[in-house]
Amino acid sequence: MKVRLLTLTAMLAISVLAGMAQGRFNPSKFKAEMHNYIIQEAKLTKSEADKFFPLFDEMKRKQHELHREKHQLMKTPPKSDAACKSVILKRDNLEIEMKKIEREYHQKFQTVLPATRVYDILEAERRFHRTALKKAANRPRPSKR
Repeated sequence: MKVRLLTLTAMLAISVLAGMAQGRFNPSKFKAEMHNYIIQEAKLTKSEADKFFPLFDEMKRKQHELHREKHQLMKTPPKSDAACKSVILKRDNLEIEMKKIEREYHQKFQTVLPATRVYDILEAERRFHRTALKKAANRPRPSKR
């Protein structure tokens, strides 16, 4: 249940932030802020961060590719019931694949850091996304002129 909530929160944060990409969202800045937040909140040493973040960034890249595919599926609404079923199935399969990637990398994280450290990191990431989502929700939207 916690994993599902974590995934939903992360996906919602990514979706909101992707929607802000019209000039305000800077992916490099977001990544740097997330890294710094995780380092501070999980109290990572430089050595731990050096071992962890290459794997973490690799996982995020793979997940982001699948997220883009999922987003593309939603750009044009399907016209028939059969097409809707197909899109739903494809989206479900992409979400399952994203979750498999997450599980694979959680196991990889535990080969370079103890599970207690990985747990702290995952909780810090969850809090970072919640905070980012709250900030995005309170930010004034640009006019669509």
